[in-house]
Amino acid sequence: MTQKSARTPPAADAAKAFEELRHEISLQRTAIQGLTSAKEKLPDYLPTLRDIASRLGEIEEHIKSIDGKPAMQLTPRTIAMEIHEALMSYRADDAKSIGEARDTLARTLGRVEGMIKQRRSTEEQDWWVTWAATGGLLFGLFLALIGVAVLN
Repeated sequence: MTQKSARTPPAADAAKAFEELRHEISLQRTAIQGLTSAKEKLPDYLPTLRDIASRLGEIEEHIKSIDGKPAMQLTPRTIAMEIHEALMSYRADDAKSIGEARDTLARTLGRVEGMIKQRRSTEEQDWWVTWAATGGLLFGLFLALIGVAVLN
């Protein structure tokens, strides 16, 4: 019992193929229309992108102007060297100022010590003069008493 496969006529196969083709083309057309309508619903980003591009241009110009500054050419080593040189210069100035202040202080202290010694010597002179005057007065009284006793 052999059965022969029932073959559909070629016209029916072609018609079915064309129908499937029409259906696929219809689906593609619907998809393309959906994409087109979705594209129309998208906001227009062109002004925003232009604004961003102009701002980026301004930032690039600003960065270029900063790069041209002399400080941007400095390295940590050159900065450290400049700080060291400035420190040494200020230290020399400070040492000079301290030396001058020390000399001035020494001269001033010398004058103050001289004034103190002069005051002491003045006080000593006053003390000696007072004792000499007291001694002279007492000696004079003593002589006066002797002279009165001898004459009487």
